[in-house]
Amino acid sequence: MQAFALDPAKSMSQYAHRIWSQEEGLFQPTIYSLLQTHDGLIWLGTQDSLIRFDGIHFREFDEGQSVLHGSLIRSLAEDRYGNLWVGSLGSGLVRISPDGQVKQFSTQQGLKSSSVFKVIPMPDGSVWACTSDGLVRITKGRVQIITTAQGLPTNRIRTACVASDGSLWVAGLDFGLSHQVGSRFVSVPLPSAFRGSSIEALQCSSDGVIWIGTVSGLTSIPVQTANSYTTASGLPDDEVSALAEGPDGTLWIGTNDGITRLKNGELSVYRPRDGLSHSQVLALLVDREGDLWAGTKNGLDQFADGKVTPFTMNEGLLSNDVGPVLEDKSGHLCIGTRDKGLDFFDGRRFQALTTRQGLTSDSILSLAVNAAGDLWVGTTGGLNLVRDGKVAASYRAKDGLLGREVRSLFVDSEDTLWIGTDHGLEQWIAGRFRVVQPGSNASHNPVLAMSGDRGVRLFASLGDSSLDIFRDNRFSFHSLATTHAVDCFLLDPAQHTIWMGTLGSGLLRWKNGIISHLYVKDGLYDNRIYGILRDDKSNFWIASSKGIFRVSEKEIEDFADGKRQSVTSLPFSTGQLRFECQAGVQPAAWRAKDGRLWFSTTTGVVVVNPNHLQSNQAPPPVKIFSIVVDGERTQPVGVLHIKPRQANNLEIRYAGLSFVSPEKVTFRYRLEGYDRAWIDAGNRREAFYTNLPPGPFNFVVEARNSDGVWSSQPAALAFVVEPRLYQRRWFFPALALLIGLLVFAGLRLRIRRLKQRFSLVLAERNRIARELHDTLLQGLSGITMQMQALWTKLPHSPEKEFLGSIIGDAGRCSREARQSLWGLRSKESRESSFSQKLSVMARQSIAARHISLSEQIEPVDLSTFPDAEYQMLRIAREAITNTLKHAGALHLTIKLRQTGDVVSLAIEDDGFGFSGTDKARHGHFGMQGMRERAAEIGADLSIASSAAEGTRVSVYLSLSQKSSPEGNHRPVDAHQTK
Repeated sequence: MQAFALDPAKSMSQYAHRIWSQEEGLFQPTIYSLLQTHDGLIWLGTQDSLIRFDGIHFREFDEGQSVLHGSLIRSLAEDRYGNLWVGSLGSGLVRISPDGQVKQFSTQQGLKSSSVFKVIPMPDGSVWACTSDGLVRITKGRVQIITTAQGLPTNRIRTACVASDGSLWVAGLDFGLSHQVGSRFVSVPLPSAFRGSSIEALQCSSDGVIWIGTVSGLTSIPVQTANSYTTASGLPDDEVSALAEGPDGTLWIGTNDGITRLKNGELSVYRPRDGLSHSQVLALLVDREGDLWAGTKNGLDQFADGKVTPFTMNEGLLSNDVGPVLEDKSGHLCIGTRDKGLDFFDGRRFQALTTRQGLTSDSILSLAVNAAGDLWVGTTGGLNLVRDGKVAASYRAKDGLLGREVRSLFVDSEDTLWIGTDHGLEQWIAGRFRVVQPGSNASHNPVLAMSGDRGVRLFASLGDSSLDIFRDNRFSFHSLATTHAVDCFLLDPAQHTIWMGTLGSGLLRWKNGIISHLYVKDGLYDNRIYGILRDDKSNFWIASSKGIFRVSEKEIEDFADGKRQSVTSLPFSTGQLRFECQAGVQPAAWRAKDGRLWFSTTTGVVVVNPNHLQSNQAPPPVKIFSIVVDGERTQPVGVLHIKPRQANNLEIRYAGLSFVSPEKVTFRYRLEGYDRAWIDAGNRREAFYTNLPPGPFNFVVEARNSDGVWSSQPAALAFVVEPRLYQRRWFFPALALLIGLLVFAGLRLRIRRLKQRFSLVLAERNRIARELHDTLLQGLSGITMQMQALWTKLPHSPEKEFLGSIIGDAGRCSREARQSLWGLRSKESRESSFSQKLSVMARQSIAARHISLSEQIEPVDLSTFPDAEYQMLRIAREAITNTLKHAGALHLTIKLRQTGDVVSLAIEDDGFGFSGTDKARHGHFGMQGMRERAAEIGADLSIASSAAEGTRVSVYLSLSQKSSPEGNHRPVDAHQTK
């Protein structure tokens, strides 16, 4: 894994420094312990709680519900299994598992003391704890107490560390230092100057050195000699309270008077007067990005490598109120201050030049270098010529200087010095001042800024919204159509372009006589611009009233040409220090020969190396903290099941754990199974979903740090939205099955009711049959028998023949009546099918008749349709009877078949047939009765007859429409109907 560390070439005051205190949301600012766990979170042990920090928000663990609430947290550690161990004063030792489960080890669990000062995790998974009553070792939940019986000089153990060889070093309040050898501990004597001193901190470094922080200073136990540091050797305070080692071997030392960095034997100190939140440093931590964290008595301090490096009085600068800045011919940086004179910086140290050495004033307003390498210095009290670091000449109003304040200086292409004062413009030629009359009417206005090149010797801004140009030995005047004056220039002769920064009207481009404006509304970071520099990557670096910002030259060129609608500005700062660049000095920014850019500010001079910008290449871990379901917060442990009513409003909270610039961390997320693509969330740390459909989902989120580096792997949260009853897979099949069962039950009920009705009909028909048999048929039989008796007594005569005819008709009526009774009360079992009943009826009808019968009868059952069965039998009987009585046929054919839901019945004979006239004459054939019966059951009846082919009676019954009294009547051709 790549290690990151702070740049040791910088002093501590040059790091980007930020403080979190109660104003920034740290509700308990006294911090005794710090830890960054493997997931990237930073944990703070405070005076009365355990706090989690994600770079933006501070959260108390379990929000006051934990056993740790109200306890002073002295130590934090993470073991190889990801458990967080918390040592406290009063609550003993607490283990917090990755899923949030809490287990307490106190006197009830075997500890002899509930005051734990230090927790040390071991590579084998065990944990050591330093208590006020012995050294404790916990292995797989089993507690072992180490006391004086195992070689400890005393049981009052204060701190410990694990050496590179895996052995344990421990220290106490009153006995010094002990080293673990096997299963016992052996005392190790301290250097003589530190014997008897209480040990507050131990650090086992990677090179094998044991660093010991005592109340008398810092010492060590190396292999041969001891290194010691006290206030006499540069330590800010002798009482060392915290130690930490960086990945590059740097030792960080917390004392009662600030932080000290020890690297290669050199000390660099940062105290409250430099900006530290409090003098007493209680805890130190170097995080995975290389940043240094300090817990003090009054806040949390962070030190990071900024992209902008400041130089202030801490590094030897005369004053933090810096004026003009410029690099001379020898490569020295010349830095004028507004109140303390002039500084020369050779890259390591500063050399001062003040009024004591001959300057006209210590308030420096402008600088310029001529071809010979001489430095011209403009002050509030006159003009100075500096040669070889010494004042060679000074000029004031009495020497011919037009004004007292020299606000701008410029050496043109002919090595002529132009001097802009608070009362106008003049030249220095041949050792004399010459007043110059500019082209505008503002000849006595202060000259704010000047520049030029070979084509145009001078561009001058004279305190208004105009520009004076000196070319071909004469001035010309040009209005810029702005409300604010120009304060700086950047010339690009190759492009025939002049860039101008104004004191409130943004950035101007003058190209080919056309002026283009760029304001804050167009993407510019600030409208007040004091200096413009160009780097090797075609970027503009701009000094403004809001600090330094960068903008792409191509973007502003395209904007000025109308090719884009806005530009993007990237601001730069030094941590919490929101510095303001200096106005009213010339030049306010300078590009050195090595490509570095220097800027004058109100809090020192700052430098940027655009070719080697320090970027944060550590991929930021991203963590999902909770999911809020309908207002109820749930920890993301395992697969979460969400009730259907809860899926109306889901909020997922997450954080990207990059602490260099946490406010600039951006995110993208995706709900797999719902979102089609990644959603750019910006710096928003919540994702919202409403009315999610049922099903499994997997939420993934990635973070990107301020330098564009994405997380190495996303954080994921799996959850399932349970479906509503009607959304479950089995619901509609079950509903269909239920409907089918209901339909089936309804059909069975209808069939049962039909059968009941049929039974009633059968019972009624049987009753009628009994009544007819017992009354009508009996009476008819009696009459017939009496007439037969009378017929036998009468002599042969026409009357006897007529009586015989009557007796014959009576017999036929009796037979027909019996056949009707057979239809009402069948002699066959109820289980006989329609086909069987039809066949029996046909055979009985033609019995003893000289006619042949042909049956083409397929099995058809109409038992569930008793009315239809009865009427179909009556129609068939009527057709057969008509054939026997009137057709004189020799052959009778009966056809019965069922196709789907249609039953077709046909009765054919080869008799005489009949015509329309016969139909009228022989209406008693019963054709009208057959049609009426067919209509009652919704059947179609057709009768076709001719002399050559006989007669055909056809019946078509649709079982699906049997309940309709009208049915689907099949059309019958008129010429076939008799």
